[in-house]
Amino acid sequence: MNAFLVPGGFGTGQEIHNERLHDYIRWLPERCLLTSVCAGSWVYGAMGLLNGLPATNRKEPDRQESTPPGKVPIDRLAELAPASRISRARVVDAGRIITAGGITSGMEMGFHLLRRAGFADDFVAEVARVMEYTKAYQLYSSDIEIEQKVPATVRS
Repeated sequence: MNAFLVPGGFGTGQEIHNERLHDYIRWLPERCLLTSVCAGSWVYGAMGLLNGLPATNRKEPDRQESTPPGKVPIDRLAELAPASRISRARVVDAGRIITAGGITSGMEMGFHLLRRAGFADDFVAEVARVMEYTKAYQLYSSDIEIEQKVPATVRS
């Protein structure tokens, strides 16, 4: 399985309108998954790739976002992608595009990608255990929205 990740973080805001990045993303083959964590979904939203699709972002503001004229990332996503259906799930799988909320939601997206690639639930749970993430994995593993039935990728 091939995937391209746009991470979140402070620098992501500067990449929202980066045409070279947009051209690169458009150049990727259709079989390449487009994934994002937190503010990374803003890039896909600004490109129009989330139109008609569900997507998510971080729901809790940091200190700067909490004060005027700050904006919570999920609300900024709604502004950048008005034709998207904003979801409050931690991970949203809309087929080719998979968005995750905040930083730790990126780990849940990773676990989802393992399941989507055909790995068994017990294997994914073992990965979470080794990462010392068992309790959080048990708590959040079902906080995912899947827009369409996605077939597991056959591993070679």
